[in-house]
Amino acid sequence: PLHCSLLPLISPPPNMLSAGSKRVISSIRSSIAANKNFRSFSTTPSAMMNPLDQFRDPVPREERETEKVGRSWSTKELRRKSYDDLNRLWYVLYKEKNMLSTEAHFARRNQAYMVQPERKKKVQKSMAAIKAVLGERKTEKINAHNLLMAKKEGEEEIAVIEEIADTEEKK
Repeated sequence: PLHCSLLPLISPPPNMLSAGSKRVISSIRSSIAANKNFRSFSTTPSAMMNPLDQFRDPVPREERETEKVGRSWSTKELRRKSYDDLNRLWYVLYKEKNMLSTEAHFARRNQAYMVQPERKKKVQKSMAAIKAVLGERKTEKINAHNLLMAKKEGEEEIAVIEEIADTEEKK
């Protein structure tokens, strides 16, 4: 049976949507309504959240006003991380950047100030540090490859010189 309680979760408040988004949500609603075998997957609070909530800060505004913001990642710290860790951290920072952009948009829209605006700068610094570390690793890898290729070419040149010397000795 159709769970009508999930239909409101598909659409955020109408004032947040463009006309195209409203059409997409309308088509999703109609496809869910047409599917008679639709079942909810879970009744946990996380499953019942609006998917667009991941672009909003989960910490209430009042708490954010009193909390102190952490620091950005330094290049020195990031050099110790593996590629996979840097990739995961980049993804987390990217989501944080998007969430902060959304919060800034809502603050402008509601003619309010953005709480903790310094967070955006710290996320940008951390992302720049990750790019710098990955750039360093790429440069090191290219240099190592070039050194290896030069060593191989040197060995080939030595082999050619020895071969020429051997043929001259035979004459």
